[in-house]
Amino acid sequence: MRFFKLSCLGDPDDDSLCFLDNFVDGIEPLSWRAAKGERFGKDYPKDAKIFMNKENPGIKLSPLLGTTCNMIVGSRDFKDAIEKHCKNEIEYLPFTLYDHRKRVHSRDYFIINPIGTFDCLDFKESIIEWDDEDPDEIIGIDKTVLDRKKMKDAPQFFRIDRAPSTYVLGLELAREFKARNFSNIFWAELPLSGGK
Repeated sequence: MRFFKLSCLGDPDDDSLCFLDNFVDGIEPLSWRAAKGERFGKDYPKDAKIFMNKENPGIKLSPLLGTTCNMIVGSRDFKDAIEKHCKNEIEYLPFTLYDHRKRVHSRDYFIINPIGTFDCLDFKESIIEWDDEDPDEIIGIDKTVLDRKKMKDAPQFFRIDRAPSTYVLGLELAREFKARNFSNIFWAELPLSGGK
């Protein structure tokens, strides 16, 4: 049983890569749904567009596009790899990517939105910053430790309960990404309670 925290940023040191800090044009106020695992459903436009920002001049495409929006943006192959291993509910939201001159750059990408969260934290071993006003509200997690018992039924791709902008991959899916030679994907193994 091994699990990995997946970064939304991709490689921040490669300026040639396409990096997004815009959300879907026209529904920017709903971007929180992609970060929290809430459904878009009918609110998602059929002709969804995301425009590159001039502050990030890179145009090179990769299986995972880095983003500041706390969402996972992946190519069709990236999506197919997730679909192959995941039975939990996930929205795959297609969009057209436009370059800095507002020309179509790709129609091959999706916002990948795992719906809901999975209760997996070990609250004793994790180092958590709690909200002073609401003791049940997590402000941040300095050290994420997964509860070994809870992980027995974990899906291969999910969000952490009470920290929904944190994405976790299972070993099977990580191996699939590696087998497909996906680039621009960075993860860190998460410890399980009681040591390895």
